[in-house]
Amino acid sequence: MAPKIKVSKEKILDTAYKIVKRSGMEKLSASKLAKELNCSTQPIFWWYENMNDVKEAVIEKASQLFESYLKREIKDMNPYKAIGINYIKFAQDEKELFKLLYMGSKKIRENTISSDKNKPYIINVIQNEEMLTQENAERVFEELWLFCHGIATMMATDTAVFDDDKISSMLTDIYKGILLKIKEENQN
Repeated sequence: MAPKIKVSKEKILDTAYKIVKRSGMEKLSASKLAKELNCSTQPIFWWYENMNDVKEAVIEKASQLFESYLKREIKDMNPYKAIGINYIKFAQDEKELFKLLYMGSKKIRENTISSDKNKPYIINVIQNEEMLTQENAERVFEELWLFCHGIATMMATDTAVFDDDKISSMLTDIYKGILLKIKEENQN
């Protein structure tokens, strides 16, 4: 009779995810995970072929959390501005997951906001809000995303601290400036 498996795949993933949220992906190892699970490494490799598979599952779980942040509505706020605020809020609330998704390797970053997975959703929001062409909506997305990413990176790395009102004000200024520039260019 085969030994009964006492550690579920979900428990392994949840524990690995907690380690990464707390300390970053570089701190996730089979021995650390086994120690936190209070077991040997055997159950980990029963469910996962190797630690890269565990890490991929953690990245997917972090991406799902990010997407839930991204799509949160904020009362009385333009939906596109809410996306920017939510992006920065994710960096503020989930520093290690933000670093993993946005400051990690290129392979990881392909699964996030600038990827094909999230970009069409964001471009659609911009087009619907501002009645812009696809090209202009993409321009707004790129320019404002770079600004948001800068703020988010500073928040995630504790390089700078901004309160919610300051972040909102800065995003509005940049957003209006980009739209004004596009409008001026279209009139010429």
